[in-house]
Amino acid sequence: MRRIGAITALSLPVLLSLLYSCGTGGSASKEEILSKKEHNPEPNIPLECYTDTGVVKLGKAIANPCYVCHTKALTPYENEVDDFDLQLVYDFPEEIKEMGNPWLNAIKPELTIGSVPMPSDEEIKTWIRQDNWSKAYAEKGKGELVYFPDIPPIYKYENGSYELINVDKEGFVRDPETGEYTGWRVFKWKPFPGFFPTNGRIDSTFIRLPEKFRKKNGEFDLNLYKKNLAILECAMKGVAPGETCSGTEVGDFIMPFRYEGDASDVEVVVYQYPPGTEFAHPLYYLDPENTLSFKSLRIKEMRYMKKLAYADTRTGTGEEEEEEGTFFWDKGRFFNDSGYWEMRAFIEDKNGYLRPQSPEESKFCIACHGGIGGTVDGTFTLWRKIPGEEGWKEQDYKNIKDYRYKAITCENLDSLEMGEEVKKALEAYCSKVGESPGEYTVYFALTAGGDHFRSNYEILQDISVDGKVDLELLYNPEKIKFIDNSGFIKPELFFPEPERAYGIDKQYYRIVKAQAFIYGRDVFEKAFGISSGGNSLEELDNLESTGVKESGIWNFVKNFLSSE
Repeated sequence: MRRIGAITALSLPVLLSLLYSCGTGGSASKEEILSKKEHNPEPNIPLECYTDTGVVKLGKAIANPCYVCHTKALTPYENEVDDFDLQLVYDFPEEIKEMGNPWLNAIKPELTIGSVPMPSDEEIKTWIRQDNWSKAYAEKGKGELVYFPDIPPIYKYENGSYELINVDKEGFVRDPETGEYTGWRVFKWKPFPGFFPTNGRIDSTFIRLPEKFRKKNGEFDLNLYKKNLAILECAMKGVAPGETCSGTEVGDFIMPFRYEGDASDVEVVVYQYPPGTEFAHPLYYLDPENTLSFKSLRIKEMRYMKKLAYADTRTGTGEEEEEEGTFFWDKGRFFNDSGYWEMRAFIEDKNGYLRPQSPEESKFCIACHGGIGGTVDGTFTLWRKIPGEEGWKEQDYKNIKDYRYKAITCENLDSLEMGEEVKKALEAYCSKVGESPGEYTVYFALTAGGDHFRSNYEILQDISVDGKVDLELLYNPEKIKFIDNSGFIKPELFFPEPERAYGIDKQYYRIVKAQAFIYGRDVFEKAFGISSGGNSLEELDNLESTGVKESGIWNFVKNFLSSE
């Protein structure tokens, strides 16, 4: 019998029937439907999608965090979809409507992790400074870790301090034994709105192109590899063959129609990674003592993607549902919904060692990489890379500008597809500043906070001079506090205070010890459901409109960023 804390083999349906059976009516029919599934039937719908915009608690929407993911498709390929309608309606499957919000770690954590004691400060510091990456790296290709990626750890912790290892000054990852180039390269990108360390999201991102992209006449050529990476970066940012690719580490050049060197047989396709492109994506705990990046030695997860083929252009809506029973899984290896990416995912076991994610846990990854409007080729990263040499280094959350949306300029506001309240606020901003606002400025204003859940009160003091965050940020841009006099985002925006950082670590540690990932990976200081005073929806059966259309805060523009 599987145990989650002191709860003996209680499946998600049973837990939810207990939660929602008192005074709600219809509990028998819910239980009948839920008994058909052991756990969450739709783990690919993340907790963010269960956020109350205000329409439930206040009777009207005051926030629209949905627009950053669900919008006009950024590209014409099958990897993305026009799903902007999901800003307007809560479109949950019937089974989810019947069962209610399945992410119990957010709304009822006492049922899932309540029996796991909160670790002390010293216990959590000891935990996060232990190395579980090296062990997994040493065992790659064997047993349960047969698909673990061949990328070595990049930090060590000795004598009370952190040091970056196995990464050179240009971001190339070196073999820890031979010092040779592995092909992996770390890069820095503007974090996706809300996915900040202060919200519990901290990571590194690595890319590797196939061997022939690194060779000329069969010999390794570092300068050639840099050029091919620059070509790819510009292609992902929308620069077509024949146009000028500018601001790269190798200078400005005319975009070729094919990659160079031994990869000259591979066509350059705008908005598409060439087949064989790999990504590695470790997720960390927060450690304020790491002054390099705030990242812990221990990693929570290792995620991996490999491109299989160039994607076809969309011919339908792109939202056709995957047939039941077609999900492939083998020791943490699986494929995203479009089938153009192989994915792998590893997460901590209760002792902190990395193990393959289960099929249900793996489907959680497809939530964001399975085909939404706000990605490019199913990813969030390289098209958001910091330009030039500054972008080829480990993510340190420094020297990042609040790059603007290409689609929003002061000259084209009348033609944009967005609500009247948003448009009026942007007009006010333009009239005062003379240029359109940055991406984060728009996000904070539309989200009425610094995260999708409106749960992080600490960040509000870093965003605004008076701690109030809403559309007034656009009407009164002098309230903006998170940008310095040189136009860069102040690093303190991204980081929580040490006490809160370790508090986030502690709550996640409890999920690890309970092995309760199927109930969610986001952590809050206390239960965050509507009934507990939070903003996570609980019951869904009578919910339709998000209210953002009625409140005039919808936004259907593509979220590509400018480089200025």
